[in-house]
Amino acid sequence: MFTPQKAIRRYPSRDRTGRRGVATVELAICLPIMVALTVGTMDLCSMLFIKESVTLAAYEGARQGVGRGFTNATARARVLEFLDERNIQYSSADVVQIDAPGFDNAETLDNVRLTVTVPLAGNLNVPSKWFGDMSVNATVTMRKEYKNLDEDN
Repeated sequence: MFTPQKAIRRYPSRDRTGRRGVATVELAICLPIMVALTVGTMDLCSMLFIKESVTLAAYEGARQGVGRGFTNATARARVLEFLDERNIQYSSADVVQIDAPGFDNAETLDNVRLTVTVPLAGNLNVPSKWFGDMSVNATVTMRKEYKNLDEDN
C-alpha cells in the first residue's frame, strides 16, 4: 500500500549527515580566493588609470610648452593642473622634469622632452604593500613650434 510518508522521504537521513559541512568548507576555501582576485583587479585597474593619466598629463604639458611664448613654468603648471583634475596624488618637488634645452630656450623645431613621474603610494584604491614603493612615469618628446621671442623686441 502507498503511504504519503514514504513518497516524501526520498533520501535516508544517514546520507544527508555526511554533506552538512560541505557548503561551509567550500565557502571557507573559495571566499578568500574571490576576495583576493577582486582586490587584485581593483589595484590593477587603478594602476592602469594612473598610467594613462600620467601619459595624458605629460602630453598636455608638452603640448602647452611647444607654442610661442610658453615656457617651462607654463608646461609644468598644465601638468599639475591635469593631475589635480584627476585627483592624482604627487609630491610637488619632482613631478615634472624637462630636459635641456627646455621650452624656455628651445629654437624653432628643437626637440624638448618632458617626463612626469607619480608615485603609486596614495593613488591606489586599496592600500597595497606590493605596489606602494613603485612609481609610474611617462615621457613625451615634442618639437618647439616657434622660438620664443625676446621680451626686448
